Amino acid sequence: MNRKLILMTSLFIIIEIILGILIQFTHQTLHIVLCYLSVVIACGFSFIFLKKDSFLTQLGLLFTVFADLFLVVITPMLQIPAMICFSITQMCYFLRLYLNEKSKKEKFIHIITRITTSILIIILTIIILKEKTDFLSIISTFYYANLIINIIIAFRKSNKSILFSIGLLLFSLCDLQIGIAILNDSYINVSNNIILNFLSNPPFNFAWLFYVPSQTLIALSVINDKTSTN
Repeated sequence: MNRKLILMTSLFIIIEIILGILIQFTHQTLHIVLCYLSVVIACGFSFIFLKKDSFLTQLGLLFTVFADLFLVVITPMLQIPAMICFSITQMCYFLRLYLNEKSKKEKFIHIITRITTSILIIILTIIILKEKTDFLSIISTFYYANLIINIIIAFRKSNKSILFSIGLLLFSLCDLQIGIAILNDSYINVSNNIILNFLSNPPFNFAWLFYVPSQTLIALSVINDKTSTN
């Protein structure tokens, strides 16, 4: 890593740390601006590295920017377009991981596992929510199921990029809190469960505590992103 790259990377990390801290102590318009800025900067940093290997990761970060435009910036938030964008993000990360599978057998197992899990989670969603099932609940569970699969496979291939693996894990912790809050508001009452109630209404910004470092690490993973085409 040359001096210029070290300087840019260090500056990027410092900026994201500062934004992550400020997000916890700001409100209203300034809070929205800082939240969205942290995501845009992470995406922008990744595009410094214009190489074929990092394209899928950059595309995933770009669709994350679009998703947060619908969730964070626009009022009222547009959840369905946001979840569609987040799902595309996970498909980009799926392709990054898929292309790093060494053999046709591994790729086949990967595809079958992902399709089967996605179908099962949609069926389970319909069974649990029954008449409350809607497109938002289906696309959200599809997205989260694929995020979890990406995490499992990324850690199995963590020698490729541990930063990417940890970034995805932090991504899931952020979404866990948001998902529980949405469940509580629209689908299932979690107020009787102490843990779920805490996660639904934490005394601090639980989601962005994990979200800022998740996007930072995923963006940093682009530096050594090497996608195999074998």
